[in-house]
Amino acid sequence: RPPVETWVEPPDDEGLLRARAILGAVAQVVHPAEGTFDLQGFDTLVDAIVGIITRHPMREDELVKTLSRWSSADVNVTLQELEYSGRAQVIERYGCRFWSAVAAHYPDKK
Repeated sequence: RPPVETWVEPPDDEGLLRARAILGAVAQVVHPAEGTFDLQGFDTLVDAIVGIITRHPMREDELVKTLSRWSSADVNVTLQELEYSGRAQVIERYGCRFWSAVAAHYPDKK
């Protein structure tokens, strides 16, 4: 998920090892989720994506992977429609584009 603040960056491997050493069994270090999402049960593809990104902001590459059963042209049209619908926003953090519901707040949105 994209961090709210622009100055937040993901830890490097050494930072993760330090966190594990400090936190031990108290907390688990969780890596980013991978995979695709079920888009069934919605009236439109845009509705399906909004339903997902409202609960789980997605990296653009994850979203494109989820939409891989559609043609590239259909995916591009859907993403443009989603962006212009006013129901989603694109957030850029550490070189990645994330799709999030428009209601989510990101100061200094990039």
